[in-house]
Amino acid sequence: MTSWVQAALLLLCLLLLCPSAAGNQLQEEALLDFSSITPINNVVQDPRSGRVYLGAVNTIYQLDEALREEARTVTGPKEDARTCTPPVSTPYCQDTKPSPNVNKLLLVHPSNGSLIVCGSRYRGICSLLNLSNVEQQLYYSDSKGERTYVASIEDGVAVVAVMSTYINKDGNTFNVFLVGKGYGSLDSSKLISTRILQDYRDWVVFESIIEASTVQATPFVPKYLHDFRHAFKEEGFVYFLFSRTMGSTDNKNFTFVSRLCEDDPHYYSYTELQLNCGPGNRYNKVQAAYVASPGKELARGMTESGQYGKVLAWHKVLFMVASPDDDGTDSALCMYPLNTINERLVDIISACYSDSGKIAGIPAVDIPYSYKTDEFCTSHIDKDTLNNYKCGADFLPSPLASKPEFAQQAKAVIIRRGLLTAVAIAVENDHTIAFLGNSLGEVYKVRRGWNGMCGSGWFLEVCNVMSRESGLGAVYKLRG
Repeated sequence: MTSWVQAALLLLCLLLLCPSAAGNQLQEEALLDFSSITPINNVVQDPRSGRVYLGAVNTIYQLDEALREEARTVTGPKEDARTCTPPVSTPYCQDTKPSPNVNKLLLVHPSNGSLIVCGSRYRGICSLLNLSNVEQQLYYSDSKGERTYVASIEDGVAVVAVMSTYINKDGNTFNVFLVGKGYGSLDSSKLISTRILQDYRDWVVFESIIEASTVQATPFVPKYLHDFRHAFKEEGFVYFLFSRTMGSTDNKNFTFVSRLCEDDPHYYSYTELQLNCGPGNRYNKVQAAYVASPGKELARGMTESGQYGKVLAWHKVLFMVASPDDDGTDSALCMYPLNTINERLVDIISACYSDSGKIAGIPAVDIPYSYKTDEFCTSHIDKDTLNNYKCGADFLPSPLASKPEFAQQAKAVIIRRGLLTAVAIAVENDHTIAFLGNSLGEVYKVRRGWNGMCGSGWFLEVCNVMSRESGLGAVYKLRG
């Protein structure tokens, strides 16, 4: 279950009014806060109204910009059982008992003014609530069957998603959301799925409308133990960030970012790139991430370091906190410019299509989720024609992944004792500020700037922006 700290950090980045970093003087900061009696798992904001929505266990909260409660709706406990196939009134539901509803996924659906809510009850079905008043339910059905199960009944299975659109063969455009979900023993095997948000012909709301066996194959999903942590889209691509094993008897985790074209209706373009963090990839398991522009000063520092290529202030950077598997002794922050991620992904794809899976004569392409590895990377497409297949094709191999030797490397720019579970980034007066949350409920403010003694780098500016020793759920807004 996601800790309250991650929710707090997400909200900080949504609402942050940062104090000035000029002159190394910290202005007075006022904290607005809101507390829930149950853990908060998700926080989203409607960019048009500024309203904030919290997904806590058993409750959805609607807050205004000052974190004042406007409305709430109770989503649990509900009568349910692990093996229950909804609706609960059917003979298939036996030995039910009141069970908490972990609200695992919140998404703002702006085009029709609704909030998508997916919980852990009834095999992970979803509902639509009114963005203006979450007490009003716009859509709910527990009788459409397995095709509409989105989340997971298992608390430890994480779910991430991002809004998108889908164009069918007739040219009709539909609002959808792309979902990445780990494996639960009672869940469907769809690692990635595209969910429609309206009834259309034989499709029903929340149905998975794309069949892609390569990333939805039952034998492979439990083998790799995916743990999704973030989803986002940028410039026509959808990205998922997760950890997984290599599918062998060794259950060691590795962090990957996967990418597919937003307009790829078959997932042909799905490609994974391993991300290494710290010396020897010590911080191999992603805990949380945030994507933001780095700001002028950090971009300059990244470029001058020679480790990230050329980075400009408006480029996008993936900021990631990771740990040594689930060992909470220490954690780190690593940074990956999205440009370099995309360049490495293109290298991997090109190697498979044109160079028998090799880069400079060294095998660079892995073939996850398939037994037919000998048949992959045997095409020899002229590199000049690769632009015609930027999103793959039915005759080209997929999915692809990088081999460990061609992982994207990153230096651990911040190392902290304990388990970091959240990160948020803000830029104030061209200076970058990172907020890091840990499993103890502490949030640290770290800025990137100049220190007369130590030179340029990251410095802990406020050791304890916030801390809650006993609170189960809280969110904050900083006012400078």
